[in-house]
Amino acid sequence: MLITILIILFHFLISETESPYHPTTFVFPTYRHTYGIRKAGPTELFLFMSFKVKFRDPQGLACVRLDAWEDTEDPHDDDELTVYGVNSGQDNIIYNKSMWGLEVYGLHEKGEQRLNQPHGICANSRGDVYVADSGNNRIVRLFNPAHKLQFDTAIGSAGKEPGQFQYPLQVALDSHGTIYVSDSQNHRIQVFDRENKFLFAFDNMGKLLNPTAITVTDLEEKFKHHGEIFLVVIDSADQRISKFDLQGKLLRSIHCHDFGYTQAKLEYVCLDYYNQVLITDSRNHCIHKLDHDLNYIVSFGREGDNDYEFNKPRGITIYRRLGQLFVAEKTGAQYYWVGTDLQEISLETGNDKTNFYFKVTEPSYVSADILDQDGKFVQRIADKIFLFPLTRHHFVWDGRMGNAIPRFLEQMKYTPSSLAGYGKNLPPGTYKVRLIAEPTYSSRTYFERIEERTFTR
Repeated sequence: MLITILIILFHFLISETESPYHPTTFVFPTYRHTYGIRKAGPTELFLFMSFKVKFRDPQGLACVRLDAWEDTEDPHDDDELTVYGVNSGQDNIIYNKSMWGLEVYGLHEKGEQRLNQPHGICANSRGDVYVADSGNNRIVRLFNPAHKLQFDTAIGSAGKEPGQFQYPLQVALDSHGTIYVSDSQNHRIQVFDRENKFLFAFDNMGKLLNPTAITVTDLEEKFKHHGEIFLVVIDSADQRISKFDLQGKLLRSIHCHDFGYTQAKLEYVCLDYYNQVLITDSRNHCIHKLDHDLNYIVSFGREGDNDYEFNKPRGITIYRRLGQLFVAEKTGAQYYWVGTDLQEISLETGNDKTNFYFKVTEPSYVSADILDQDGKFVQRIADKIFLFPLTRHHFVWDGRMGNAIPRFLEQMKYTPSSLAGYGKNLPPGTYKVRLIAEPTYSSRTYFERIEERTFTR
Protein backbone atom coordinates (compact mmCIF):
# COMPACT_ATOMS: atom_id res chain seq x y z
CA MET A 1 0.00 0.00 0.00
CA LEU A 2 1.23 3.52 -0.72
CA ILE A 3 2.07 5.42 2.41
CA THR A 4 -0.25 8.31 3.08
CA ILE A 5 0.31 11.92 2.34
CA LEU A 6 1.45 12.83 5.80
CA ILE A 7 4.59 10.81 5.22
CA ILE A 8 5.32 13.04 2.29
CA LEU A 9 4.43 16.21 4.14
CA PHE A 10 5.94 15.47 7.50
CA HIS A 11 8.73 12.88 7.42
CA PHE A 12 9.20 12.04 11.07
CA LEU A 13 10.95 9.07 12.66
CA ILE A 14 9.25 7.25 15.54
CA SER A 15 10.38 8.21 19.00
CA GLU A 16 12.07 5.40 20.85
CA THR A 17 10.49 6.51 24.11
CA GLU A 18 7.58 4.47 25.37
CA SER A 19 4.94 6.55 27.09
CA PRO A 20 2.88 5.04 29.93
CA TYR A 21 0.02 7.22 28.72
CA HIS A 22 -1.74 5.16 26.06
CA PRO A 23 -5.33 6.17 25.23
CA THR A 24 -6.77 4.64 22.07
CA THR A 25 -9.61 6.91 20.96
CA PHE A 26 -7.11 7.77 18.21
CA VAL A 27 -4.26 5.46 17.23
CA PHE A 28 -1.17 5.60 15.07
CA PRO A 29 -1.47 3.90 11.67
CA THR A 30 0.19 0.58 10.99
CA TYR A 31 3.87 0.38 10.12
CA ARG A 32 2.90 -1.05 6.74
CA HIS A 33 0.82 2.05 6.06
CA THR A 34 3.38 4.63 7.18
CA TYR A 35 6.70 2.80 7.56
CA GLY A 36 6.60 4.08 11.13
CA ILE A 37 6.36 7.76 10.20
CA ARG A 38 3.61 9.47 12.19
CA LYS A 39 4.98 12.73 13.61
CA ALA A 40 6.81 15.68 12.11
CA GLY A 41 8.93 18.60 13.25
CA PRO A 42 11.29 21.27 11.88
CA THR A 43 14.08 18.80 11.09
CA GLU A 44 11.83 16.63 8.94
CA LEU A 45 10.49 19.65 7.05
CA PHE A 46 14.08 20.72 6.39
CA LEU A 47 14.81 17.34 4.79
CA PHE A 48 12.19 18.08 2.16
CA MET A 49 12.31 21.86 1.83
CA SER A 50 15.89 22.78 2.86
CA PHE A 51 15.90 26.46 3.87
CA LYS A 52 12.91 27.38 1.69
CA VAL A 53 10.36 27.18 4.49
CA LYS A 54 10.22 26.51 8.25
CA PHE A 55 7.36 25.78 10.63
CA ARG A 56 6.36 29.18 12.00
CA ASP A 57 3.02 29.39 13.72
CA PRO A 58 1.21 26.48 11.96
CA GLN A 59 -2.53 27.09 11.87
CA GLY A 60 -5.38 25.59 9.87
CA LEU A 61 -5.39 22.24 8.07
CA ALA A 62 -7.58 20.80 5.33
CA CYS A 63 -7.48 17.41 3.64
CA VAL A 64 -9.30 16.22 0.56
CA ARG A 65 -9.27 13.49 -2.02
CA LEU A 66 -8.91 15.40 -5.31
CA ASP A 67 -11.10 14.33 -8.21
CA ALA A 68 -8.08 14.89 -10.44
CA TRP A 69 -6.20 12.16 -8.55
CA GLU A 70 -8.93 9.56 -8.90
CA ASP A 71 -8.10 6.31 -10.67
CA THR A 72 -11.54 5.26 -11.88
CA GLU A 73 -10.30 1.78 -12.81
CA ASP A 74 -8.98 0.98 -9.32
CA PRO A 75 -11.72 0.61 -6.66
CA HIS A 76 -9.05 0.59 -3.91
CA ASP A 77 -7.49 3.88 -5.03
CA ASP A 78 -8.90 5.88 -2.12
CA ASP A 79 -6.15 6.81 0.33
CA GLU A 80 -4.06 9.38 -1.55
CA LEU A 81 -5.04 12.65 0.07
CA THR A 82 -4.01 16.21 -0.57
CA VAL A 83 -3.30 17.93 2.73
CA TYR A 84 -3.03 21.72 2.99
CA GLY A 85 -1.34 23.28 6.02
CA VAL A 86 -1.34 27.02 6.76
CA ASN A 87 2.09 28.23 7.90
CA SER A 88 0.94 31.60 9.21
CA GLY A 89 4.29 32.95 10.43
CA GLN A 90 5.71 32.76 6.92
CA ASP A 91 2.46 33.67 5.12
CA ASN A 92 2.35 30.47 3.09
CA ILE A 93 0.58 27.17 2.58
CA ILE A 94 2.47 23.87 2.55
CA TYR A 95 0.85 21.04 0.63
CA ASN A 96 1.72 17.94 -1.36
CA LYS A 97 1.81 18.11 -5.14
CA SER A 98 2.04 14.30 -5.39
CA MET A 99 2.54 11.32 -3.14
CA TRP A 100 6.26 12.07 -3.06
CA GLY A 101 6.64 15.83 -3.39
CA LEU A 102 5.90 19.03 -1.48
CA GLU A 103 4.92 22.42 -2.79
CA VAL A 104 4.47 25.82 -1.14
CA TYR A 105 2.11 28.63 -2.07
CA GLY A 106 3.21 32.06 -0.85
CA LEU A 107 6.99 32.05 -1.27
CA HIS A 108 7.17 34.12 -4.43
CA GLU A 109 3.67 35.51 -4.90
CA LYS A 110 3.33 39.29 -4.94
CA GLY A 111 0.61 41.91 -4.95
CA GLU A 112 -2.91 40.65 -4.38
CA GLN A 113 -1.68 37.05 -4.55
CA ARG A 114 0.42 37.55 -1.40
CA LEU A 115 -1.00 36.27 1.90
CA ASN A 116 -0.74 38.10 5.22
CA GLN A 117 -1.20 36.18 8.50
CA PRO A 118 -3.44 33.46 7.03
CA HIS A 119 -5.29 31.22 9.49
CA GLY A 120 -8.17 28.94 8.52
CA ILE A 121 -8.38 26.89 5.34
CA CYS A 122 -10.95 24.61 3.68
CA ALA A 123 -11.06 22.68 0.42
CA ASN A 124 -13.22 20.41 -1.73
CA SER A 125 -12.55 17.57 -4.15
CA ARG A 126 -13.04 19.81 -7.18
CA GLY A 127 -9.85 21.67 -6.30
CA ASP A 128 -11.34 24.78 -4.69
CA VAL A 129 -9.34 26.05 -1.70
CA TYR A 130 -10.38 28.96 0.52
CA VAL A 131 -8.06 30.70 2.97
CA ALA A 132 -8.90 33.19 5.71
CA ASP A 133 -6.29 35.81 4.86
CA SER A 134 -6.62 37.51 8.23
CA GLY A 135 -4.00 40.26 7.90
CA ASN A 136 -5.48 41.40 4.59
CA ASN A 137 -9.07 41.26 5.89
CA ARG A 138 -10.28 39.04 3.07
CA ILE A 139 -10.87 35.47 1.94
CA VAL A 140 -8.59 34.18 -0.81
CA ARG A 141 -9.88 31.64 -3.26
CA LEU A 142 -7.24 29.36 -4.77
CA PHE A 143 -7.58 26.49 -7.21
CA ASN A 144 -5.65 23.23 -7.44
CA PRO A 145 -6.18 21.51 -10.81
CA ALA A 146 -4.05 18.58 -9.67
CA HIS A 147 -0.56 19.47 -8.48
CA LYS A 148 -0.16 23.22 -7.94
CA LEU A 149 -2.19 25.88 -6.13
CA GLN A 150 -3.13 28.87 -8.28
CA PHE A 151 -4.56 32.21 -7.21
CA ASP A 152 -8.15 32.65 -8.37
CA THR A 153 -9.72 35.64 -6.66
CA ALA A 154 -10.10 37.53 -3.40
CA ILE A 155 -13.35 38.03 -1.51
CA GLY A 156 -14.01 41.14 0.58
CA SER A 157 -11.99 43.98 2.06
CA ALA A 158 -11.53 45.70 5.42
CA GLY A 159 -14.69 47.12 6.96
CA LYS A 160 -17.95 46.49 8.73
CA GLU A 161 -20.36 46.42 5.80
CA PRO A 162 -21.79 43.20 4.33
CA GLY A 163 -19.01 41.41 2.46
CA GLN A 164 -16.30 43.24 4.42
CA PHE A 165 -14.20 41.80 7.23
CA GLN A 166 -12.30 42.70 10.35
CA TYR A 167 -9.71 39.95 10.86
CA PRO A 168 -11.54 36.90 9.48
CA LEU A 169 -10.08 33.83 11.13
CA GLN A 170 -11.58 30.70 9.69
CA VAL A 171 -13.64 29.51 6.76
CA ALA A 172 -15.85 26.49 6.01
CA LEU A 173 -17.35 25.08 2.83
CA ASP A 174 -20.53 23.02 2.45
CA SER A 175 -21.43 20.54 -0.29
CA HIS A 176 -23.10 23.24 -2.41
CA GLY A 177 -20.00 25.43 -2.41
CA THR A 178 -21.49 27.89 0.09
CA ILE A 179 -18.76 29.66 2.07
CA TYR A 180 -19.02 30.42 5.81
CA VAL A 181 -16.58 32.88 7.38
CA SER A 182 -15.93 33.70 11.04
CA ASP A 183 -15.59 37.49 10.86
CA SER A 184 -13.98 37.68 14.28
CA GLN A 185 -13.72 41.39 15.09
CA ASN A 186 -17.12 42.14 13.57
CA HIS A 187 -18.54 39.41 15.86
CA ARG A 188 -20.51 37.67 13.13
CA ILE A 189 -20.61 34.82 10.64
CA GLN A 190 -20.81 35.86 6.97
CA VAL A 191 -22.15 33.56 4.26
CA PHE A 192 -21.35 33.67 0.52
CA ASP A 193 -22.48 31.56 -2.43
CA ARG A 194 -20.08 29.64 -4.67
CA GLU A 195 -19.85 32.67 -6.97
CA ASN A 196 -18.45 34.65 -4.01
CA LYS A 197 -21.65 36.71 -3.70
CA PHE A 198 -22.61 37.82 -0.19
CA LEU A 199 -25.81 36.12 0.99
CA PHE A 200 -26.34 37.07 4.64
CA ALA A 201 -24.67 37.40 8.03
CA PHE A 202 -25.72 36.40 11.53
CA ASP A 203 -24.50 37.25 15.02
CA ASN A 204 -26.93 35.27 17.23
CA MET A 205 -28.88 38.40 18.14
CA GLY A 206 -25.69 40.24 19.04
CA LYS A 207 -24.37 37.47 21.31
CA LEU A 208 -21.50 36.17 19.17
CA LEU A 209 -18.18 37.33 20.59
CA ASN A 210 -15.04 37.05 18.44
CA PRO A 211 -16.03 33.87 16.57
CA THR A 212 -13.04 31.79 15.50
CA ALA A 213 -13.30 28.08 14.61
CA ILE A 214 -16.05 27.04 12.23
CA THR A 215 -17.16 23.85 10.44
CA VAL A 216 -20.27 22.76 8.56
CA THR A 217 -22.17 19.70 7.32
CA ASP A 218 -25.30 19.21 5.23
CA LEU A 219 -27.47 16.50 3.71
CA GLU A 220 -25.31 16.23 0.59
CA GLU A 221 -22.13 15.52 2.54
CA LYS A 222 -20.66 12.53 0.71
CA PHE A 223 -19.25 10.59 3.68
CA LYS A 224 -21.72 10.52 6.56
CA HIS A 225 -23.49 8.04 8.82
CA HIS A 226 -26.68 10.09 8.84
CA GLY A 227 -27.64 13.31 7.12
CA GLU A 228 -27.76 16.46 9.22
CA ILE A 229 -27.56 20.19 8.58
CA PHE A 230 -25.65 22.36 11.03
CA LEU A 231 -22.75 24.71 11.63
CA VAL A 232 -20.40 24.63 14.64
CA VAL A 233 -18.78 27.86 15.84
CA ILE A 234 -16.25 28.57 18.59
CA ASP A 235 -16.43 32.01 20.22
CA SER A 236 -16.41 33.87 23.56
CA ALA A 237 -12.63 34.02 24.11
CA ASP A 238 -12.25 30.49 22.68
CA GLN A 239 -14.37 29.05 25.50
CA ARG A 240 -17.80 28.44 23.97
CA ILE A 241 -19.05 25.94 21.37
CA SER A 242 -22.31 26.67 19.55
CA LYS A 243 -24.38 24.77 17.02
CA PHE A 244 -26.48 26.67 14.46
CA ASP A 245 -28.65 25.76 11.54
CA LEU A 246 -27.48 27.14 8.20
CA GLN A 247 -29.73 30.19 8.50
CA GLY A 248 -28.06 31.22 11.76
CA LYS A 249 -30.62 29.92 14.27
CA LEU A 250 -28.95 28.81 17.51
CA LEU A 251 -29.61 25.13 18.26
CA ARG A 252 -27.39 24.62 21.30
CA SER A 253 -24.47 26.24 23.08
CA ILE A 254 -22.09 24.90 25.74
CA HIS A 255 -19.06 26.27 27.59
CA CYS A 256 -15.81 24.46 28.36
CA HIS A 257 -16.91 24.62 32.02
CA ASP A 258 -19.73 22.24 31.08
CA PHE A 259 -17.27 19.41 30.45
CA GLY A 260 -14.88 20.05 33.31
CA TYR A 261 -12.36 22.61 32.00
CA THR A 262 -12.24 25.89 33.88
CA GLN A 263 -10.01 27.38 31.18
CA ALA A 264 -9.41 26.39 27.57
CA LYS A 265 -8.26 27.80 24.27
CA LEU A 266 -10.38 26.07 21.68
CA GLU A 267 -8.57 26.56 18.39
CA TYR A 268 -9.95 24.62 15.42
CA VAL A 269 -12.83 22.23 14.79
CA CYS A 270 -13.81 19.47 12.35
CA LEU A 271 -16.53 16.82 11.98
CA ASP A 272 -16.02 13.09 11.48
CA TYR A 273 -18.14 10.50 9.64
CA TYR A 274 -20.67 10.43 12.51
CA ASN A 275 -20.76 14.25 12.74
CA GLN A 276 -18.93 14.02 16.03
CA VAL A 277 -17.17 17.29 16.84
CA LEU A 278 -13.38 17.28 17.25
CA ILE A 279 -11.84 20.42 18.76
CA THR A 280 -8.20 21.24 19.47
CA ASP A 281 -7.39 22.90 22.79
CA SER A 282 -3.94 24.51 22.85
CA ARG A 283 -4.16 25.50 26.52
CA ASN A 284 -4.81 21.94 27.70
CA HIS A 285 -2.79 20.28 24.89
CA CYS A 286 -5.56 17.92 23.83
CA ILE A 287 -8.44 17.16 21.49
CA HIS A 288 -11.97 17.34 22.88
CA LYS A 289 -14.55 15.04 21.33
CA LEU A 290 -18.30 15.78 21.45
CA ASP A 291 -21.22 14.09 19.74
CA HIS A 292 -23.34 15.81 17.07
CA ASP A 293 -25.56 17.35 19.77
CA LEU A 294 -22.51 18.78 21.63
CA ASN A 295 -22.60 16.18 24.40
CA TYR A 296 -19.09 15.67 25.75
CA ILE A 297 -17.55 12.24 25.10
CA VAL A 298 -13.83 12.32 25.92
CA SER A 299 -10.62 14.34 25.74
CA PHE A 300 -7.56 12.84 24.07
CA GLY A 301 -3.92 13.77 24.64
CA ARG A 302 -1.85 15.70 27.14
CA GLU A 303 1.16 18.01 27.09
CA GLY A 304 4.45 16.49 25.98
CA ASP A 305 6.54 15.19 23.11
CA ASN A 306 5.87 11.47 23.47
CA ASP A 307 3.22 9.39 21.75
CA TYR A 308 -0.36 10.62 22.24
CA GLU A 309 0.92 13.96 23.53
CA PHE A 310 0.70 17.43 21.99
CA ASN A 311 2.43 20.79 22.13
CA LYS A 312 -0.27 23.44 21.72
CA PRO A 313 -2.38 21.71 19.05
CA ARG A 314 -4.29 23.94 16.68
CA GLY A 315 -5.31 22.98 13.12
CA ILE A 316 -7.27 19.72 12.80
CA THR A 317 -8.82 17.93 9.82
CA ILE A 318 -10.16 14.45 9.12
CA TYR A 319 -10.87 12.47 5.97
CA ARG A 320 -14.36 11.41 6.91
CA ARG A 321 -14.46 8.27 4.80
CA LEU A 322 -11.43 6.46 6.25
CA GLY A 323 -10.90 8.26 9.55
CA GLN A 324 -7.46 9.72 8.76
CA LEU A 325 -6.82 12.52 11.28
CA PHE A 326 -4.22 15.28 10.94
CA VAL A 327 -3.33 17.66 13.77
CA ALA A 328 -1.03 20.70 13.59
CA GLU A 329 0.84 21.76 16.71
CA LYS A 330 3.27 24.51 17.69
CA THR A 331 6.29 23.14 15.81
CA GLY A 332 4.92 20.39 13.58
CA ALA A 333 2.11 17.94 12.98
CA GLN A 334 0.84 14.48 13.89
CA TYR A 335 -1.11 11.82 12.03
CA TYR A 336 -3.64 9.40 13.54
CA TRP A 337 -6.37 6.98 12.60
CA VAL A 338 -9.64 6.82 14.50
CA GLY A 339 -9.57 4.03 17.07
CA THR A 340 -11.77 3.41 20.10
CA ASP A 341 -11.43 3.00 23.85
CA LEU A 342 -13.28 1.12 26.61
CA GLN A 343 -14.01 3.06 29.78
CA GLU A 344 -15.97 2.88 33.05
CA ILE A 345 -15.97 -0.92 33.11
CA SER A 346 -17.79 -2.46 36.06
CA LEU A 347 -19.71 -5.63 36.91
CA GLU A 348 -22.40 -6.92 39.24
CA THR A 349 -23.05 -10.56 40.17
CA GLY A 350 -26.27 -12.00 41.59
CA ASN A 351 -29.07 -14.53 40.98
CA ASP A 352 -26.75 -16.71 38.87
CA LYS A 353 -26.25 -13.84 36.43
CA THR A 354 -23.35 -11.45 35.96
CA ASN A 355 -23.92 -7.99 34.50
CA PHE A 356 -21.13 -6.10 32.74
CA TYR A 357 -21.22 -2.31 32.20
CA PHE A 358 -18.95 -0.13 30.08
CA LYS A 359 -18.72 2.82 27.69
CA VAL A 360 -16.95 3.30 24.36
CA THR A 361 -15.38 6.54 23.13
CA GLU A 362 -16.13 5.93 19.44
CA PRO A 363 -18.92 4.12 17.57
CA SER A 364 -17.65 0.55 17.75
CA TYR A 365 -18.34 -3.11 17.16
CA VAL A 366 -18.13 -4.71 20.61
CA SER A 367 -17.81 -8.39 21.49
CA ALA A 368 -17.62 -10.03 24.91
CA ASP A 369 -16.25 -13.46 25.84
CA ILE A 370 -16.40 -15.33 29.15
CA LEU A 371 -13.28 -17.34 29.97
CA ASP A 372 -12.45 -19.59 32.90
CA GLN A 373 -9.64 -18.74 35.31
CA ASP A 374 -7.14 -20.44 32.98
CA GLY A 375 -8.19 -18.30 30.04
CA LYS A 376 -10.13 -21.09 28.28
CA PHE A 377 -13.33 -20.31 26.39
CA VAL A 378 -16.69 -20.52 28.16
CA GLN A 379 -19.20 -18.44 26.19
CA ARG A 380 -19.45 -15.51 23.77
CA ILE A 381 -22.18 -13.30 25.21
CA ALA A 382 -22.00 -10.53 22.57
CA ASP A 383 -20.79 -10.70 18.98
CA LYS A 384 -19.76 -7.48 17.20
CA ILE A 385 -22.68 -5.38 18.40
CA PHE A 386 -22.62 -1.83 17.01
CA LEU A 387 -22.62 0.66 19.90
CA PHE A 388 -22.34 4.45 20.25
CA PRO A 389 -20.51 6.53 22.90
CA LEU A 390 -22.18 8.22 25.90
CA THR A 391 -24.58 5.35 26.70
CA ARG A 392 -23.61 3.02 29.55
CA HIS A 393 -23.83 -0.32 27.75
CA HIS A 394 -24.83 -3.59 29.40
CA PHE A 395 -24.10 -7.27 28.69
CA VAL A 396 -25.30 -10.27 30.76
CA TRP A 397 -23.86 -13.73 31.29
CA ASP A 398 -26.32 -16.37 32.46
CA GLY A 399 -23.66 -18.67 33.94
CA ARG A 400 -23.87 -21.35 31.26
CA MET A 401 -21.37 -22.89 28.85
CA GLY A 402 -21.52 -21.72 25.25
CA ASN A 403 -21.11 -23.51 21.95
CA ALA A 404 -17.42 -23.98 21.17
CA ILE A 405 -17.43 -23.76 17.35
CA PRO A 406 -14.03 -24.96 16.03
CA ARG A 407 -13.68 -22.20 13.44
CA PHE A 408 -14.41 -19.53 16.02
CA LEU A 409 -11.98 -21.06 18.53
CA GLU A 410 -9.26 -21.17 15.90
CA GLN A 411 -9.87 -17.57 14.88
CA MET A 412 -9.77 -16.32 18.47
CA LYS A 413 -6.96 -18.72 19.49
CA TYR A 414 -9.11 -20.14 22.27
CA THR A 415 -9.16 -23.57 23.90
CA PRO A 416 -12.59 -24.70 25.17
CA SER A 417 -13.03 -24.97 28.92
CA SER A 418 -13.53 -28.45 30.35
CA LEU A 419 -15.72 -27.25 33.24
CA ALA A 420 -19.03 -28.31 31.63
CA GLY A 421 -20.73 -29.13 28.36
CA TYR A 422 -22.72 -26.90 26.01
CA GLY A 423 -25.74 -25.28 27.65
CA LYS A 424 -24.91 -26.49 31.15
CA ASN A 425 -24.54 -24.27 34.21
CA LEU A 426 -20.97 -23.74 35.32
CA PRO A 427 -19.90 -24.14 38.96
CA PRO A 428 -19.13 -21.15 41.18
CA GLY A 429 -15.57 -19.94 40.88
CA THR A 430 -13.25 -17.42 39.27
CA TYR A 431 -13.87 -16.31 35.69
CA LYS A 432 -12.82 -13.56 33.29
CA VAL A 433 -14.74 -11.32 30.93
CA ARG A 434 -12.91 -10.20 27.80
CA LEU A 435 -14.34 -7.09 26.11
CA ILE A 436 -13.21 -6.45 22.52
CA ALA A 437 -14.00 -3.12 20.84
CA GLU A 438 -13.30 -2.52 17.14
CA PRO A 439 -13.59 0.86 15.37
CA THR A 440 -15.66 1.21 12.21
CA TYR A 441 -13.09 2.96 10.00
CA SER A 442 -10.19 1.45 8.06
CA SER A 443 -8.35 0.98 11.35
CA ARG A 444 -10.80 -1.83 12.17
CA THR A 445 -8.73 -4.27 10.12
CA TYR A 446 -5.73 -4.01 12.42
CA PHE A 447 -6.73 -2.36 15.70
CA GLU A 448 -8.93 -3.55 18.54
CA ARG A 449 -9.14 -2.44 22.14
CA ILE A 450 -9.21 -5.38 24.57
CA GLU A 451 -9.96 -5.16 28.28
CA GLU A 452 -10.19 -8.09 30.70
CA ARG A 453 -11.67 -8.23 34.19
CA THR A 454 -11.56 -11.13 36.67
CA PHE A 455 -14.67 -11.85 38.75
CA THR A 456 -16.13 -14.48 41.06
CA ARG A 457 -19.60 -15.99 40.82
